[in-house]
Amino acid sequence: MKNLLIILGASLFLTACVGANSANNTASANAGNTGGANKPTAAAATPTIDPNLQATFPFKDFPAVETTAKAGEVVLVPSYNWLQEANVKGADKVTMIWYSQTLVAPDKEMSEVKFMSDTKKVPNAYIVAIPSGGTAKKGDILLTWWQSGSGMQRAIVTDDATPAEPVVRYLDLDYDNPAKAKDGQTSIGQMEEKLKPNTFVKINAPFDAGTMVACQDGADQKSAQVIRVAGDKVFLSGFAGSLAVVDKSRCTPFPLVSAAKVGEKVKAVWVNSIKEGIVTKVDAAIGRVFIKFDVDGKEKAVAFGEIMK
Repeated sequence: MKNLLIILGASLFLTACVGANSANNTASANAGNTGGANKPTAAAATPTIDPNLQATFPFKDFPAVETTAKAGEVVLVPSYNWLQEANVKGADKVTMIWYSQTLVAPDKEMSEVKFMSDTKKVPNAYIVAIPSGGTAKKGDILLTWWQSGSGMQRAIVTDDATPAEPVVRYLDLDYDNPAKAKDGQTSIGQMEEKLKPNTFVKINAPFDAGTMVACQDGADQKSAQVIRVAGDKVFLSGFAGSLAVVDKSRCTPFPLVSAAKVGEKVKAVWVNSIKEGIVTKVDAAIGRVFIKFDVDGKEKAVAFGEIMK
């Protein structure tokens, strides 16, 4: 589910639901045949979306939920046009990224959210609350967004000199991503950034918003990120940004912090699957475990929260 900069097609990650997280889905148009009797295939009609359409939650088996967010607080919510598209095209046809917005007025099932200049009512299941007044200490795992970029991110605190404005490294950006930070030298996966006040929340427990889970898919397991839990159901964002609601019993949470040691055999997220490998290095200060995966023999830096024994 990694890497917000990769453009990938949506991929099914659960047999009963749609899988997919963290990038926009881009369709490649077929240029068609140019000779002989073959003719270009007519494109399927795209459903027209009324800009005034009220977005509703597309998964009917997920209970209506309230939000803990308060008026004026930061929340993480997908762009509103994606919420509308999910109702018109189907949730399996839309990929989503969670961006920072502002809550205007909370309500029991739908809350008002400010999107730039517009205020829209959003199903609470989509809303990830970021309470004001948060503080953090070194080693804490936080949920925030990439503040010099965009999109929901887990992050580990590397400097807590100012607890209300901690310095972090983002965990959901690939460690070896070649894109550069503002200094033009540091990889975005290895950059440090000071968070603004009231823009983060500490992740405390398995199944908290932002945590990673391994969901059973036949004989295999696929990785996904928790958005919301209600009763025995989990609302997930998976590989390439698509959505699913699954039974909580199908999902195994990853430990928030890895206790893996060099030389140990572990299971960890590899693309959107769970693969085995040997730990070659642990850097707890930056929340990374370096693993040589059996599947391809290559070493990869895997973030805390994506490794289990």
